[in-house]
Amino acid sequence: MAWVVKLCGKSPGDQAALRSGLGKPVEEVPARMHATLLRRAFVPEADGTPSRQHEIRAYYAVAALVAARPRALRDEPEADPQDVTEAEAGAPVAGTAKPAVSGFHASGTSLGESLALTVDRRKAGDTRVSTAEARLHLVVRQDLDGVHRMLPGLCRQLGSAGVAPDYACLLGDLIGWHHRQSEVTTRWLQAFYRTQRRREAAA
Repeated sequence: MAWVVKLCGKSPGDQAALRSGLGKPVEEVPARMHATLLRRAFVPEADGTPSRQHEIRAYYAVAALVAARPRALRDEPEADPQDVTEAEAGAPVAGTAKPAVSGFHASGTSLGESLALTVDRRKAGDTRVSTAEARLHLVVRQDLDGVHRMLPGLCRQLGSAGVAPDYACLLGDLIGWHHRQSEVTTRWLQAFYRTQRRREAAA
């Protein structure tokens, strides 16, 4: 994901190409998005199996989310591009079929924790508490198509609160959604309530 962040920062044209696929299945994204991702071997090779197709979809979806993030989050300081290798940046080496993230990614900041960070518990009656909680409860009940439909709106909600999602963690969770959804959603719920409890105690 660091590779996509760098690409968007250096090339407005590439950023627009990636953003054009926001919320769309792979079969419906514009040709320019395919070109931007595949010329640089960011997306792993597909072998026709359903699990690999879900994986490909996750790469496209999260790349579009990175490109669509609000300007305030784009302006955050980033590491020097020279310090980011292909492997570290999430781009598979050209010609290889193995993904940069495989199976299930349990580390990093989950979407549940990010949603909890949008709420200022010090403000009495803050309606964002119930809104964030309700949206989390809705998204964890979704199938793969449903979670992909909801992600653009959820990321806009995070961005409006100045919270940047952990895109690498989200990528791994989407890859794992097809066969380990219960593990992903349990971790999101636990992270939300634990983060909320810690913030309440610190307020």
